[in-house]
Amino acid sequence: MVAIIKNNNAVTPVIGAVLLVILTVLLAGAVATIVVSTGSILSSSTPVAMIEVNDAVGYGSGYKDNVVSLEHKGGDPLDLDSTFVVLSGEGSSYVGKVGDGGFMAYGHVTVKYFDLTPEGSFFTYISNNPCIDDGLWSAGEVLVLDGDDSINGTDASTVHVSVDGYSDTSNNYGFKDGGTVTVKIFDSFTDRVICEDVVNVRPFE
Repeated sequence: MVAIIKNNNAVTPVIGAVLLVILTVLLAGAVATIVVSTGSILSSSTPVAMIEVNDAVGYGSGYKDNVVSLEHKGGDPLDLDSTFVVLSGEGSSYVGKVGDGGFMAYGHVTVKYFDLTPEGSFFTYISNNPCIDDGLWSAGEVLVLDGDDSINGTDASTVHVSVDGYSDTSNNYGFKDGGTVTVKIFDSFTDRVICEDVVNVRPFE
């Protein structure tokens, strides 16, 4: 009678080799996923530009006198439909619709310009900014923001204003004479800050 001897030692290396192949495939897939996702992030990098606040004027006889002037000093041209501006400082805004009840609210004002393109904007914004007709904010160009850019809440506006918890404003605004305004420029694709500046508000003359 011939005895059959099972050699389990030969099975172990085979199982080890199979497991090693599976592990290699899994690691290769993970690396490929990381490379692809990182590549997509790098391809949509934040623009590099230097924006300086030239001037900030407080409101005199009305919000139309409140002006913040921003100059593109150099760097990448900024695409107007993917760039938004946030202004913040002490001042006021009108809660409710002008001429239809409401009241003036005073305190910390936050102004957000979600769309800098001229299409659909109020004529004040368009007339103040003839340089942006090409859809780009380029080096040497000045962007002028006015307290009445919001159409006073009578139509849809991409300017949104809140003051000390009140978000139902007419989206008009004015900053207090002698105070400061912080200006932040964001890229909407990456949601990152392109640049930031602070300026003193001078009285309207």
